[in-house]
Amino acid sequence: MRGKSQLFFPFVLGLSLFVVLLLVVQLPPTAAQVSGTPEPVAYLPLVLRDGTPATPTPPPIEPGAPWIEQGTITISSYQYDHPDCVIATSPGDFVYPYPRINHDCVFQKPRVDRTFSAITLHNSYVAMTVLPELGGRLYRWQDKITGRQLLYANPVLKPTAWGWRGWWLASGGIEWAFPTDEHGLNEYRPWVFATQAVSDTMSITVSDVEDQTGMTVGVTITLDADHTYMTLMPFVVNDTAVSHAYQYWLNAMIALGDNTTNDQTEFIIPATQVQVHSRDAAATYLPTAGNFMNWPEHNGRFFNIYGTWDYYLGFFAPNLSAGFTGVYDHTVQQGIVRVFDVAQMPGNKYFGPANLEPNLYTIDDSVYVEMWSSGVTPDFWTYVSLDAGQSKSWTERWYPVSQLGTFDMANEFGALRLDETSTGAEIGLQVTAVTTGTLSLLVDGTQVASWPGPFVPEQTVELVWERPSGVDGPITVQLLDEQDQVLLQFAP
Repeated sequence: MRGKSQLFFPFVLGLSLFVVLLLVVQLPPTAAQVSGTPEPVAYLPLVLRDGTPATPTPPPIEPGAPWIEQGTITISSYQYDHPDCVIATSPGDFVYPYPRINHDCVFQKPRVDRTFSAITLHNSYVAMTVLPELGGRLYRWQDKITGRQLLYANPVLKPTAWGWRGWWLASGGIEWAFPTDEHGLNEYRPWVFATQAVSDTMSITVSDVEDQTGMTVGVTITLDADHTYMTLMPFVVNDTAVSHAYQYWLNAMIALGDNTTNDQTEFIIPATQVQVHSRDAAATYLPTAGNFMNWPEHNGRFFNIYGTWDYYLGFFAPNLSAGFTGVYDHTVQQGIVRVFDVAQMPGNKYFGPANLEPNLYTIDDSVYVEMWSSGVTPDFWTYVSLDAGQSKSWTERWYPVSQLGTFDMANEFGALRLDETSTGAEIGLQVTAVTTGTLSLLVDGTQVASWPGPFVPEQTVELVWERPSGVDGPITVQLLDEQDQVLLQFAP
């Protein structure tokens, strides 16, 4: 069980399902259906009580070439780099030559406004804003279909007491953590950047020569004309004369509900066990660091639902064989999907601050959760070496979904939900690009229903299928292209 039953579904949606069951056209089974010969089965989309669609149909989006916009973003900031407050380090200090700071000194200084150059990549579906001068982070990521910002944006740059330097800026967005575990060492300072336009793609590359290792760390972020996903390609290049041990993690600080995280936020992790990294000492019902806990249910509590967390928790889900993971906020019906090559991606980590007070990292009540990834190491306890003259890179894709609910399978073509019911099934699909072809439902390996495309990213597909009498067996749902090649498939 994945704990779907633990979610609170609003009254209107529950009522809509009731209405659907009343309205669905139930056809008597034909001889063809009983014998297994494919034949479409009647269905109706989910509707509300007044007969309107549960998901309003947005205006059609015409994919177009991506473009770039340059501007600025101003953020209120504590003076974490004030000369009076900076503490220089010396050889022998683990963080040398990076500075430590005097927190008391910083908080006695008045806040100032800092203005950063902002480079925004656009296509018809999403917009992504990078701040090269603030660690090259991907600071904003907007789903243009819903208008929502997907990443946490701290209203203030406030040094926390976390991280190896003894301070870390919980700025928000997606940061590139290198060359250590946790938040790295160079996330707070300017990185260099370059943009590139090739055919129907636009990309920005941010990079930094890290002080301890002398290696170049960076990431290339790419948008094309047709897809809702962004492609991230992190890389490390060792142009030094010796080998260096390192870690490299991407940390996405996620706040899908208007810069906050609702109790009905779900971690969608296709795993049966996860490994605890850290947890509040009071959470004695959880294993200690390094030990495994059942997922999603452990000791009678469904930890995939953030509202069940009494205390902060961080954990790893190494080697996710399904090749996807994500976060979904059921309160606002907005989610994030991350897909990757399982052979490249050993590291997946999640964290929620839960009982940690927001004043530890911000000046308001904004809240976030974290989703980490690494193509280098499976956890924070493992380091690897990169030899002189060698490089390392990997690729992953991230895209928004909405009005979909808990998705069961996802890849670069889209995300799919299949909920079996007492009378049949409910199906949800959101594609990442305009997709012709067919959505097909099979029972015991034989197609019994199909729905033709095209399917478009701006319209989540919602279907109700009634199982005909005599048609028994396990269900599989497939998204097929025009040549009937399988693009996406799920069987419970």
